[in-house]
Amino acid sequence: MKIAAFFDFDETLLAIDSAGIGFKVLREQGYISKTFMIKMIIVMFLLKTGIISEQILAKAMLSFYKGRKLQPFVESADDFYEEYLHPNLSPEVLEKLRWHQQQGHETVLVTGSIDYYLKPVMEDLGIDHLLCTHLEIGDDGILTGRAKGPVCVGKTKVLLARDLANTLGLDLSKSYAYGNSQLDIPIMEQVGHPVVVNPSPALLKHAKRIGWSML
Repeated sequence: MKIAAFFDFDETLLAIDSAGIGFKVLREQGYISKTFMIKMIIVMFLLKTGIISEQILAKAMLSFYKGRKLQPFVESADDFYEEYLHPNLSPEVLEKLRWHQQQGHETVLVTGSIDYYLKPVMEDLGIDHLLCTHLEIGDDGILTGRAKGPVCVGKTKVLLARDLANTLGLDLSKSYAYGNSQLDIPIMEQVGHPVVVNPSPALLKHAKRIGWSML
């Protein structure tokens, strides 16, 4: 059976949060209203206090796309990657990615982020498989502001990873998973070699108790 390496994106393979920098750029370009920014500040506060889940945060972020066309975002993805994402790739985690590729492991980017701006990442880094969130497009060709399928966070990552493992014949007991948040714990528990990267306090506490490797 094959071995895989699953990489979270934001604050793992990428040293920063891609959504945060993305919304900053969109605000500078005039796409985002003050009302939406206030909404996101409130949602982020509620997430940090534990009142809402990351699924609710993701749905709030996706609402930005309602009523818009996808193509302009697709066309800007390469420039966004080159200017904002590529310079912020984590050297340490990138080194691990290269090592897995040299070993012939299947490499997987598994993230709640959106597919259109992850495609340049996949192409540049030569990652084999992408498990992420997809935008729903209505019958009129306009984005609905919702996800097509489940938002790829928490236990959804596990379900998608298992489906991929069944399709490719992966041995999860010999595979690796890299993550930074307590929301990555479910998928990290599925593999034989979980590796903690830049951990949140909750993940750090969990990892120390169990004895997971840390990068």
